[in-house]
Amino acid sequence: MEAVTGTLGLNWQGLIWHTINFIVLLVLLRLVLFKPVVGMLDQRAQRVRDSMAQADQARRAAEQAEADRQALLTETRREAEEIRARAEEQSKRIIGEAAGRAQEEANRILAQAAARAEQERQQVMSEVRAELADLIVTAVDRVTRNALDSNAQRSLVQQFLTTDSGAGNGSLSAPR
Repeated sequence: MEAVTGTLGLNWQGLIWHTINFIVLLVLLRLVLFKPVVGMLDQRAQRVRDSMAQADQARRAAEQAEADRQALLTETRREAEEIRARAEEQSKRIIGEAAGRAQEEANRILAQAAARAEQERQQVMSEVRAELADLIVTAVDRVTRNALDSNAQRSLVQQFLTTDSGAGNGSLSAPR
């Protein structure tokens, strides 16, 4: 082997010594440099994985929040529609009740007006009868020239008016 190392110009003891140094260097590098660098790289890879997991979790949370927001929005719209429908129904009911009360009030006012008109008609009729009775008494008095006393004349007129209004349509026309 010396012949080979001599022809190549190698120092075989130096080669062994360099090989031992190289192995020691590799062991030292492995202990001192390789493990810490690999550990740092593993920690960085773990942080990246954790960040990716957190980002994925945040994305899922955002998707869930969006779904919840949409559900809440849908529920709110449905409740608003229900409130609007109830308000519309209530307004129709109130309008109907008000219309019914207005109709009742109108009917009451019409009935009062009709009663007042009838009462006034009756009052006018009684006034007209009284006036007519006075006119007839005056006319009879002039015709008969005190042949009958005033009480007898009044009773005759009353009897005439009673039989005339009971037999006919209540008009004040004289009998023929």
